[in-house]
Amino acid sequence: MKEDILEESQVYEVGFHLLPTVPEENLEAVVTNLQSLITKGGGTIISEEFPKMRPLAYDIKKRIDIKHITFSKAYFGWVKFEATSDLLGKINNGFKTAENVLRFIIVKTVRENTMQLVKSPISKRDENREEKSIPTVEKPSVKKVKISDDELDKSIDQLVTDQIL
Repeated sequence: MKEDILEESQVYEVGFHLLPTVPEENLEAVVTNLQSLITKGGGTIISEEFPKMRPLAYDIKKRIDIKHITFSKAYFGWVKFEATSDLLGKINNGFKTAENVLRFIIVKTVRENTMQLVKSPISKRDENREEKSIPTVEKPSVKKVKISDDELDKSIDQLVTDQIL
């Protein structure tokens, strides 16, 4: 006897680089096609960032037709979505076969907004507290005396002979 198991949805994020050869006027259509890979199977888009042209940290080669072409920049975007693991395999295959995708990665994540910057706690000053002033130390005045080279040599010789004895 086999029980029907309802598969739970998980939250994932796909980060992707699109080929820089995609014209900007076609970029929205390409992104819509990629998003449809998620939504047509029952996935739900939670948030996204529309792709922007960025320099790559290193060159990436991609085989297009029979040529290997090297790219140093690409459009980078991401989509956070909720889907089942069955659908995830279909999404993965769809991104693999998409002709305008240079590279992509799918990771499991959380629903919360992970783009918020974590601020380090800043100590708040008590408004009633008086600020302590640090006393300044005055340096004693030192008189500069000009010494001739002969006098300097004599003093050095005297110090050396005192050290030896």
